[in-house]
Amino acid sequence: MPGTHLTTSGLLVQGIGSSLHRKIWRLGHLNVHTSGALVCLEDGGGLIEADGRPHTLEAPTLFWLNRSDGCRLITDAGTTGYLAEMTEDIVTRALGDFPETATLKYMIDHDHHFAFDRNSANGRAISSGFLAMLSELQSPQNGMEMLLVAYLRIVLVSVMRMSGAQQPQHARAGSSRQFLHHFRRLVEDNFLAHWPIARYADQIGISHDRLHAICRRELEMTPKALVAERLAREAGHGLERSTLTIEQLSHSLGFRDPAHFSHFFKRMTGMAPGQFRQIMSHSSPDGPNTSPTNFADWP
Repeated sequence: MPGTHLTTSGLLVQGIGSSLHRKIWRLGHLNVHTSGALVCLEDGGGLIEADGRPHTLEAPTLFWLNRSDGCRLITDAGTTGYLAEMTEDIVTRALGDFPETATLKYMIDHDHHFAFDRNSANGRAISSGFLAMLSELQSPQNGMEMLLVAYLRIVLVSVMRMSGAQQPQHARAGSSRQFLHHFRRLVEDNFLAHWPIARYADQIGISHDRLHAICRRELEMTPKALVAERLAREAGHGLERSTLTIEQLSHSLGFRDPAHFSHFFKRMTGMAPGQFRQIMSHSSPDGPNTSPTNFADWP
């Protein structure tokens, strides 16, 4: 089993190979306060130290940590399994926008410890998912990020099924949450088209004022601010990862005037696009997180 830890795009995966001695695995390598961790032990045992408290692990077992910074895993001799750390951003991408997304998000918002049946269909899917992520990280190819997100989704859904996590009643029953879920899906599909908020409301089947009231009450933000946040996030990714000029990027994001794009981006992030790109090109994994905010807290 591969034992080298590898990281890319907010995901770090390690294979826990059998050892003759006890091993200590320090978490928080991603240097992001909002990173979570999933521990999968197939054989052996150990403990996790989180929030100053030890949690005993006896394989086969799974342990989800909502926050991994400052934690450590101690494995006994002979223990095998996997350890993954992931940022909120890549988890949000893996969760996607599906009816089960609220259930998954509810699950990962809390620490969970439960038995792992490695011989079940879900157990085999989890092990295969970890192996696939490790293989992809060891031999990067085109489309690697897409596959990593897909494999991570398989693992998280399989964990949800194995844990028996259920969507909380308020998330199932509240019509406001249903409207927000629909709004988010529409935003994801149409934010580059710069739809006016009234059009989103029409598509959802509610008034502009009601959509505004729901967003203010549930998320403490206006619909316009939420759409702008999504657009700024996409712009930040483009400035960081693409080779497009700022003018080309502004047109790809639906801005007719690059000056309008620059004004929008500076208003959202406090930096001009060129300044943001320069900072990101010289940033290190240990540097501050300067990416625009995301809308991971939507239901």
